[in-house]
Amino acid sequence: MKKKLVLVLTLAGTLACSSMLTKAAVTGDLNSDGGVNALDIAAMKSSLLGVSTISDTKAADLNGDSSVDAIDFALLKSYLLGNITTFPVDTVTPVDPEDAWKANVGKINLGSTITCTGTGVAVSGSTVNITAGGDFEVAGTLSNGMIYVNTTEKVKLRLNGCNITNSSGPAIYFQNVDKGFITIVEGSTNNLTDAKTYSTANSEAKAVISSNDDLEIKGAGTLNITGNYKHGIAGDDDIKIENGNINIKSAPTDGIHCNNTIEITGGTLNITATSDCIDTDGDIIIENGTLALSAGDDGIHSELDLTFNGGTTTVLKSYEGIEGKTVTTVNNGTINITATEDGLCAGNQLVINGGNIAIMSGKDPYDSNGTITMTGGNAVIYGGGQPDGCADCDTNNFTITGGTLAAVGGCTSSPTASTSKQCSAILTGPSLNAVVSIKNASGTEIYNFTAKKAGSTLLFTSPSLLSGQTYNLYINGTLSKTFTTSTMVTTAGGSIFGGGGIRW
Repeated sequence: MKKKLVLVLTLAGTLACSSMLTKAAVTGDLNSDGGVNALDIAAMKSSLLGVSTISDTKAADLNGDSSVDAIDFALLKSYLLGNITTFPVDTVTPVDPEDAWKANVGKINLGSTITCTGTGVAVSGSTVNITAGGDFEVAGTLSNGMIYVNTTEKVKLRLNGCNITNSSGPAIYFQNVDKGFITIVEGSTNNLTDAKTYSTANSEAKAVISSNDDLEIKGAGTLNITGNYKHGIAGDDDIKIENGNINIKSAPTDGIHCNNTIEITGGTLNITATSDCIDTDGDIIIENGTLALSAGDDGIHSELDLTFNGGTTTVLKSYEGIEGKTVTTVNNGTINITATEDGLCAGNQLVINGGNIAIMSGKDPYDSNGTITMTGGNAVIYGGGQPDGCADCDTNNFTITGGTLAAVGGCTSSPTASTSKQCSAILTGPSLNAVVSIKNASGTEIYNFTAKKAGSTLLFTSPSLLSGQTYNLYINGTLSKTFTTSTMVTTAGGSIFGGGGIRW
């Protein structure tokens, strides 16, 4: 021990005059003289020997393990000798105040008796009240109650085998929250059901899962939602769905209803709704995911812009399939629509840049109150008889610069020759189940399909339809028409109309 003390004192004497190493942070400055030096190592040694105490233990805890011991002494000595330039505690990333809520972790066990852990969680009858930000796992069965959130912080609910039924309101209600998160725990199945009528206390709520603020849903489990009042999921702000298997089995109004932006980046969504499956007053962005939609009205409806960047969207049943009241854009993805009225609709602009599209509609499969622009993609679409048909953009520009389209119906708006850069042809349409083949003059087939619906008009365009060339249209193997693309738009049959507009 005497030898060690001599070493310390020798080190102190050697470094006292030449090693006044300064440091911006207080870490290591045990005597608060503004620097880290031999006096600090002497103070730590004295404390470890029990001779004195250190008033600022935070400055002495050099490795951030909440204690001052021989490890900290060794670190301080290495620092003074120049072997290290920083202390481990200084490299620890400080907790962002925005993420402080994550530290409040708890669990809510539902049942005839509800138990819970975590700060800001309390039980009132059959209602679980959350009044502080936190990350809470929810499991068990609640036969008549709900989870109610009212805080200015963020709250995450991890549903892990959670079954909630409420006879007087929603199952989960984010009445006030910085942002609400729902994580569907991998491998779990969760069932949520709301009431047919809501009590006065819950009158602002609109859905089985209702949020007055931003809502994000993700996970690798299954969430089954049965709506009896209005919507399956509703948000007054943004709604984002990242992943998860989400089944909205019924909704008297909309499956998902939002006042702002809806973004879907993944997951599997099966939605059945009396009105719209997905509806918002804002924008809708679909990046990815698999959607299967059965609607009494619209499969997807946006009051603003509607954009598809990927995923597979299938509208199994609808009045109008997909509509955006300003701009509807398809950049990528697979879209299948069945609609009794119009299929893919836009108020101002319908833009097809890519993707694979199949539409079976009772009226216009493509319908825009403004323009239609096609730069890419592959589409086979069917419409109704006259005065409906293939593509309807009234008398506005119908510009084709790329992509492949075979549209069958009673008639069509004509592509605009002055703005188009790819040839198109308006031909006599096929009968039901007819095999349609288009070949060039040398007999090479450039396109074929089997008609799933009869129509008197066929609108066809493809990058393989070249200017100044002769082509043959075959129906069931028999030559039906020979035409030459002498102009950008060739009319060799069928009917052209001015359009009837979107039927909102």
